Amino acid sequence: QFQVLDDLNLDLNEGPTNFDRRHNLVLSGMGTVPRTGGLTFGWVARALSGTPFTIVDQTIDADRNGTLADPLPAGEYSGSGTNAITVDNAGGRNGAYGPGFFKLDLRLGYSLNVLGERKIELFGEIFNVTNRANFATPNGNRANANFLRVTGLSTSTNPRLVQIGARYSF
Repeated sequence: QFQVLDDLNLDLNEGPTNFDRRHNLVLSGMGTVPRTGGLTFGWVARALSGTPFTIVDQTIDADRNGTLADPLPAGEYSGSGTNAITVDNAGGRNGAYGPGFFKLDLRLGYSLNVLGERKIELFGEIFNVTNRANFATPNGNRANANFLRVTGLSTSTNPRLVQIGARYSF
């Protein structure tokens, strides 16, 4: 999309990949509570930086190649309206980063031994304990009414969710 006549302008297509995560921290653990006869707990916490996206203005064809996808120059850009954010844009392809992500999941269980090797385990799980809304990458087209407004949730999250269960092993 950066080609002008015979010049492919391949250097303009350099930048972070669409799936680049500068930071990705996952901590998890599990354990047994001593002197409780089988009480167990576990947790998983995920913290990720936002994914990159390109800031463009699809009403301008700066290089006059017929493609309205030319990245805007480096600088700070802000959306307007409800849920608008401000981003620092390094310029070029995928020069801005969307909102980060955080999720904490917990599990609590109790294991009962019945008849030798047989066990019954009762457990409860809470997903997204903090009930944080993790937003998807916003629209990066300055000509769009939703420019830099977070309007959707990440597909990797859900509102707080609680489930209980039982397992019989033999």
